[in-house]
Amino acid sequence: MKVNWDEFEDADAFLDEVKIGWHQRGDGFFGPSGEAAAVWAEVFAVYASSAVSGGVPDGSTGTLLRTSELRVDWTAALVEEIRRSLARLVSPFQDHDGLHAEFRILLDLPSAFGVASGFVEPSDEFSDPPYRLDASISPNGAARIQLGGTELQSSARQVTLANSDGALPLRCGPFELRLSVWNRDAGSLKELADGSETVKSLRSTLDDIAGISVYRDGFKVLPYGERGDDWLGLDLRRVQSPTRRVSNNQVVGYVSISRDHNPELLDQTNREGFVETDAVGDLRSAVRQLLAILENERYASRPRRTRKQRGGLLDRVDLTELRDAIAEAIPRDERIKAIVTDLQRELDERDERVGEVLARYHRLATLGQLVDRVIHELGQPLAAIRQASTLAAEDLDAWDPKELNDVGESMAKSLRKRVNVILKQVGVAGDVVRRIAPLGSRRRGRPLEYEIEEAIRDAVELLSDEAKKVGAKIVLPDTRTMVTIDGAELQEVLVNLLTNSLHWLKRVDRSERVIAFEVERNSDGSVALTIEDSGPGVPESDREMIFEPYFTTREDGVGLGLSIAGEIVTDYYGGELELLPPGPLGGARFRATMRRRVGSG
Repeated sequence: MKVNWDEFEDADAFLDEVKIGWHQRGDGFFGPSGEAAAVWAEVFAVYASSAVSGGVPDGSTGTLLRTSELRVDWTAALVEEIRRSLARLVSPFQDHDGLHAEFRILLDLPSAFGVASGFVEPSDEFSDPPYRLDASISPNGAARIQLGGTELQSSARQVTLANSDGALPLRCGPFELRLSVWNRDAGSLKELADGSETVKSLRSTLDDIAGISVYRDGFKVLPYGERGDDWLGLDLRRVQSPTRRVSNNQVVGYVSISRDHNPELLDQTNREGFVETDAVGDLRSAVRQLLAILENERYASRPRRTRKQRGGLLDRVDLTELRDAIAEAIPRDERIKAIVTDLQRELDERDERVGEVLARYHRLATLGQLVDRVIHELGQPLAAIRQASTLAAEDLDAWDPKELNDVGESMAKSLRKRVNVILKQVGVAGDVVRRIAPLGSRRRGRPLEYEIEEAIRDAVELLSDEAKKVGAKIVLPDTRTMVTIDGAELQEVLVNLLTNSLHWLKRVDRSERVIAFEVERNSDGSVALTIEDSGPGVPESDREMIFEPYFTTREDGVGLGLSIAGEIVTDYYGGELELLPPGPLGGARFRATMRRRVGSG
């Protein structure tokens, strides 16, 4: 094929009017003794010192591009840009499993650019990242991970990755992964710059090479097209947690797959990416899960301002000591005493208002997780109500008063049956509303006395569809613990903990999925509520961080569930939410101990 780019300059010409010359060569061009083999032999002798391991390619397959009669003058910068772009096509795994022989690119340039001639190898720019993860993933989702970098202590771990449905196993097949993450702030980049580079130029270079690429048998297959293709949705994902997540232009990553081991990852017919299948969804999910591990390690290793430990957010600000000191120093000044007393009253009132506002925001945060379930649960009974009402109306329209004596009895039976259906479905809808009513924004009066076990049953019923989908067996407590606790706040804690357990149970065999609740009244009057599951548990490396806002190991998680639950238990009930050592079920085990506002009667 011969392309004359001048043909494309005619603005009035259509593409089908552009003439492109082409002819079919015989088998002799690409073959053991063809022209391509001769070209390889010639250039290999010149550039062998820079070649990757392996012998001279036989020239039986490949692509040869010759460029002549240049329309613009090439510069060293342009040549470097071309070389950098081509380097993205070469897999960094080329020396693994003999892939070095699968795909090579060689540049044979005029003498003016001789230093850029030679075999194109994976870019070694930014070769020493501050944060790095290498992983080998088996067909069943078991991942062997090696962490390290200039800012991250080397460590190894093993995890099991879930598929895009949150279950096992992966449908994409085994793969290798290498991730490097960079900080783009000026201070971090200045440490990398030498005398010839600036922060601006380093950011530009990082923009050129950033992103996560997929290589099949050493050849790049994703992303297709221009740089910056965020096929994993990292930029959108970072919006939810900008301090912990990284954007697409901070990551340089490589995924290695093969045609033999990953047959479900199919190319589109136009070669512009993969056909969207469950396997592609699993690959995307697995890469994001692994990136989340590196993000959490990066977040934990970065210096953060430490805060002085204080009491709960809503602990009362007590001015008694100040008032006593004033009374002792100025015993006769009643005016100052009155000012302090009024100030104490105002602080107490404001503390109460802050508590009401904070409770509303807590409810809204949890409510966002429940909206979809509420719509689903209300949709079915309301549809039945609508249908039964419509049929009842049709029966009434068909009623002829003149014939009432003859058919009145059968009509009455039909209407009675339909009305019963309506009443039953209204009851179902009413139960749903009752369970979510505590999460509403209306101000409530004094908390009512009720069994804490009832709140547990309501939370379980609210998530019953998800529990059935997961196949979880839920063991409810057989105790009866009367409290005057606020039902809305308790339900937020329960929903967050239960949602967490249901998610991680998908990582174990379906026959082993169990969640157990336990309630205990302690001798000091406090109430301890424990929830335990048979999931994979919390890794030791994450145990100290799971209650921090925005910490999450879920690929689509926000990292607020445990933080919100912990704040409610601490701020409202003077207690603590703890992660306990594994119990009989062997998975995650949380205990919420509530010391205030939990009296019985």
